[in-house]
Amino acid sequence: MMKGQARQKGMTLLELLVAMAITAMIISGVAALIFQEYSGTAIAKTSVTTAHEIGNAAHWISQDGMMAESTDLVEGAHPVGYLTLTWIERYDFANIPHSSSYYLEGTQLHRDYDGTVTTVARDISKIEFSQTGYLLTVSISCTPQWWNSTTGEKTYRIYLRTAEGG
Repeated sequence: MMKGQARQKGMTLLELLVAMAITAMIISGVAALIFQEYSGTAIAKTSVTTAHEIGNAAHWISQDGMMAESTDLVEGAHPVGYLTLTWIERYDFANIPHSSSYYLEGTQLHRDYDGTVTTVARDISKIEFSQTGYLLTVSISCTPQWWNSTTGEKTYRIYLRTAEGG
């Protein structure tokens, strides 16, 4: 054995503490990255979902609204959470009446078209309908169930056709 060569049989307490501090910093950095990724994904998913569901609702309401000649709304009254639209499809040989109703059941927006009920949007937290003249105003709020702190809101205005078909 050589003189002056020290034999080390283990780690010192200081080396152990430094190693633990470095490991803790690496773990906390990785945890922060994972949390950031999760939050960003949840926010993006919420934005996409709210836009999609509000768009679904607006599509069907505007499609029926542009055909409608009358509603069950009281002109100038406070907004309500349900709507019935009526119109007549006019042909040379026949006039075919149609109706379409919209209402919330829980967080699902239902459309009753001539007696056939379908769900046109989900996660709808609030919907309001009002009418001024031939202008129908629809306000829709969507709150996805997995991310309750963010609500998407949109307001649409749809012109109803006149009874003469104009």
